[in-house]
Amino acid sequence: MMAFRNITFRKFDKLIVYEKLSGVPSIIIDGLISRFTETPRGSTEPQSTSQTETLLLTHMFALCLRVDDYATDTTLIANDLSQKGPVINALFKSLGCKISKLTMHDLKRLGLPDSAGETKRAVLSTPLAFPKPRVKRRA
Repeated sequence: MMAFRNITFRKFDKLIVYEKLSGVPSIIIDGLISRFTETPRGSTEPQSTSQTETLLLTHMFALCLRVDDYATDTTLIANDLSQKGPVINALFKSLGCKISKLTMHDLKRLGLPDSAGETKRAVLSTPLAFPKPRVKRRA
């Protein structure tokens, strides 16, 4: 998914995607293209948009949460994606995560060292609560 994002981030060309991801089966590449690209009206060529990039990132973040036992280090992901932390944090919040430091109990449950408690992580907890939409106030 990371390689697909890096290839399609600037300009989308189907042949380049197949060439760069030659080790990936074509059915998986076709699935990525159908899920994470859009075909504009009057065209047959798919393209990557900001909405499809956000969709791809949130799918990747959901997988990261699952692998990390629902407590993911957002600064590490922001560095890997070369994006700013607040942008990544906002996407994790849209998934229902809370950005906070882990307690000692959580650190022991996850098997992390005590020094890991200094970094903020996106924690997905139950019951799931999505952020409330902001209401614009009239002046």
